[in-house]
Amino acid sequence: MVPSEIVVARMVPVIAHAVAVFGDEREAAHCLSTPLAILEDRAPAELFDSEEGIELVERTLIRIERKIPL
Repeated sequence: MVPSEIVVARMVPVIAHAVAVFGDEREAAHCLSTPLAILEDRAPAELFDSEEGIELVERTLIRIERKIPL
């Protein structure tokens, strides 16, 4: 796979995790497109262009899921 395909392949489980955390696709899409202070006022979806950004989004989802304050 080329790097962009690797990033896309890594995004899919993170998006699925967001759907599981927020309960449905619409809510997950809204949350992934809403800027968060913990992400320096960037939307999680803005970070999907790198492996590091994807990992940061995943860690943020885990915090939300476990009700750890952001």
